[in-house]
Amino acid sequence: MLFANLFTERQRVVVAEELPFYTKLTPKEKRIFEHRVLRFIRYHTFVGRENLFVTERMQLLIASTAIMITFGFGRYLLSRFETILVYPEHYFSNITQQYHKGEANPKYRTLVFSWEDFEEGIKIQDDNLNLGIHELTHALHFSFLTEKSYNARLFLKHYKLLLASLTDTAAQKRLIRIGYLRDYAFENQYEFLSVLIEHFFETPEEFKAKLPNIYNRVKLMLNMDVAGF
Repeated sequence: MLFANLFTERQRVVVAEELPFYTKLTPKEKRIFEHRVLRFIRYHTFVGRENLFVTERMQLLIASTAIMITFGFGRYLLSRFETILVYPEHYFSNITQQYHKGEANPKYRTLVFSWEDFEEGIKIQDDNLNLGIHELTHALHFSFLTEKSYNARLFLKHYKLLLASLTDTAAQKRLIRIGYLRDYAFENQYEFLSVLIEHFFETPEEFKAKLPNIYNRVKLMLNMDVAGF
């Protein structure tokens, strides 16, 4: 059997209740999704911090968010990341000397999440604030920057074309004036990308209606269309 590793009924219920994307897939797509989620969990090491025990539910929801973002690709594992650290809530980073909700650190091959904030992101599904999507998009971008795969080239090609279309000052002002993207999107190119992907999955119809050209470019980047999904 091609997809020998599939969810148990308990795992299926957890993901179906908390990730609407999964429930909209066809039976065949669900089998692919389940296989990828379980492989993602095996590929990465999950470590709890500050006495947090990383449960199966935590692993499933983090992995499912990652597989949702990469579902349009044949290559779906995060090649630059090995360890996923999970804190109970926002945490102090000795590297930045600041408190964080999450981060993607390719130098240490580590992804970090505050579980409280990760859960908040999936609980409210249309506010365009999703810590899991945000940090996993950073991880995907960092991974693709050093890969030579077709998926990496596709993603980076359309991302560069998107940025090129916004180099014009007038285009930037129009984007800000529309007011759809939150201010954090304009911190730098990395945050712009992660905020775009949050919007793409949380409010795709509004995204497509308000910023059709950018929406179409993100659709090409991810090789996936979720508006009207």
